[in-house]
Amino acid sequence: MTKPAIRQATRPSSNFFLEVANTKPYFKAAFEGFAGSGKTYTSALVAIGLHQKIKSKKPVVMFDSEKAAKFLKRVFSEAGIELLVKESRTLADLKESMRILRDEQLSDILIIDSISHVWEDTVESYKRKVNRTHLQFQDWGILKPMWKSEFSDPLVRDPYHIIMCGRAGYEYENEINADTGKREIYKSGVKMKVEGETAYEPDILVLMERFEEILGKDKKVYRQATIVKDRSTQIDGKVFVNPDFTNFEPAINDMLANPVKREMNEKDSSGLFKTEEDKREYIRNKEITLEKIANELFKAWPSSGASDKKQRIEVSEVVFGTNSWEEIKLKGLAELSAGLETLKIVIQDILATDFPDKAKSKKSGDEDVN
Repeated sequence: MTKPAIRQATRPSSNFFLEVANTKPYFKAAFEGFAGSGKTYTSALVAIGLHQKIKSKKPVVMFDSEKAAKFLKRVFSEAGIELLVKESRTLADLKESMRILRDEQLSDILIIDSISHVWEDTVESYKRKVNRTHLQFQDWGILKPMWKSEFSDPLVRDPYHIIMCGRAGYEYENEINADTGKREIYKSGVKMKVEGETAYEPDILVLMERFEEILGKDKKVYRQATIVKDRSTQIDGKVFVNPDFTNFEPAINDMLANPVKREMNEKDSSGLFKTEEDKREYIRNKEITLEKIANELFKAWPSSGASDKKQRIEVSEVVFGTNSWEEIKLKGLAELSAGLETLKIVIQDILATDFPDKAKSKKSGDEDVN
């Protein structure tokens, strides 16, 4: 018997990897700061500038937990932009607000002020639900995944612009004082009062601060914006005094440039978790595949004579790298399935070489079935 080289089955070209493109042409930003630092007003200025830049004809929507929207009515009216508001502090209402913008396309821009109140209300709602006054360690295993699926994931993926404000709080660490030998707590930084990762989900994170300068009898008050994070790198690390839209425009230009629409094509990872039923199905599929392999071999060389037995063994060795049926049975389902397809090709090539009429007849029969 002539052993032909193994031909690989023709496979379609893969589209699993695609050329990098701007599939999220939306401005997602977070402003954190203490009370009076200018978060709300600055977010309004940025929203107005963004609205004008994209030439939106829709109103701006504000999810207002602080009843502060009324103070923005003038600046939006002067810009000729309608401002719609939902006054609430609940995650349920915020989720519905985001759904309306996502599904009904009511607005191109959502302002959330303040996300800190929504997070606090979510925690308190959970404590009421489980009838506790304090959270236990295992509760975070419920709260954090829920917050991520209900808010953080839509925040990143929803197809509209989001400007989110949040109250700042101090981060604390402790160390041993070298002089006294006592452990002391000190302020190590500032972070947004919200679930730990939320502030860093948007593409830009801004720290807003309020400053006062005393010049003789006069007092000068100003706000300062420090760009803590900017994925576009256009304004990363920069500091702006009394910031407005123009300060953020370079980053916004980068985020809106050359948009590309592309459908999300993500595999469901639930299949990575194996249940007992999955194991049973795997065993069944493997047994079926082994049976098909044996049937292909015996269809080509059906007799129990030495010649046909020798060809079955030799073909098995070519395709599976072993002439032992027991060793073939130890192989995984994926390898067996691929081997089955290769086996069909090898058998067809052998029949075409050694028995042209038989190969032609087999091919004709296959066509009739299909």
